[in-house]
Amino acid sequence: MYFELDGVFRQIHTDGRKLPESPFPSWMGFSTGKWEGDSLVVDTAGFNDQFRLDASGHPNSELLRVREVFRRRDFGHMDMEATVEDPVVLTRPVNVKFSLQLIPNSDILENFCAEGERDQLFTRRQVK
Repeated sequence: MYFELDGVFRQIHTDGRKLPESPFPSWMGFSTGKWEGDSLVVDTAGFNDQFRLDASGHPNSELLRVREVFRRRDFGHMDMEATVEDPVVLTRPVNVKFSLQLIPNSDILENFCAEGERDQLFTRRQVK
């Protein structure tokens, strides 16, 4: 997977391998995927504790695990469901569902966070 934000990429191994017992912690974790019917099911573990769960900056631990299910509804639409588990920072698993839309004939645009840039959360706290 290749993301516009910061040019980040993520590998999802679909060759039948299992998640490593003790993966080396990394920003995107270690992902394995398998087909279950018409859905791609992806399990990811091995995140470092520098990752943030969302744009609000909720933290995670190295015990974070994510299970994603990707299902292509039709040519232009994909449904995604993710279950996020982290026994250190979450009291129970969190489930998220959303749909993605294909934008044909478009390019992946460059988008990155410039060094020294202040995020909205930091700015709001300072302006009070």
